[in-house]
Amino acid sequence: MPNVPLNELVLASGSRRRSQLLKLLDLRYSIKVPNVDESLIKDEKSTQYVRRLARAKAQKIIELLDHKYSVLAADTTISINDEVISKPDNFQQAESILRKLSSNEHDVITGVCFIHLNNEYQTTVSTKVKFRQLNSNEIHAYCSTEEPYDKAGAYAIQGGAADFVEYISGSYTNVVGLPLLEVCELIKHANL
Repeated sequence: MPNVPLNELVLASGSRRRSQLLKLLDLRYSIKVPNVDESLIKDEKSTQYVRRLARAKAQKIIELLDHKYSVLAADTTISINDEVISKPDNFQQAESILRKLSSNEHDVITGVCFIHLNNEYQTTVSTKVKFRQLNSNEIHAYCSTEEPYDKAGAYAIQGGAADFVEYISGSYTNVVGLPLLEVCELIKHANL
């Protein structure tokens, strides 16, 4: 991480996974959970969607705070054949999503927004993930756990879905929910 002083950092996220990843950077930070509408806009592409939401989350929190704070926000979605796949609302949606991902490659896309000293810095990271063939029993068993329900794409690569993955091309931490290399680069750039 950069050695230059960083204003008090606020992670604009309720995601336990993002918080755990950010701890790996040995930064001191607090957490504030933004309340933003995450509805997809008609014809919005996945990259546009995550960038818009990451920015909206960061802006929502910075509006509540004194400008001595720096705010980091992110939003992650899954895309398969240009279709945005959000978090499932129920068991049936989770099963449907996992059936769609079975034997297919998909993109995990995260938009990151960092606001520091009234300046905004954004990036988008995409990682390709290929699932092996999943059978109905595996899908049903996984959807019977709590894991699928607060995650885009209805799975946790760092959890019970680890053995679903045939291969990954790109950032592993992006798939978990926060691309750490790119977060470090944004913070370093902002502090120059």
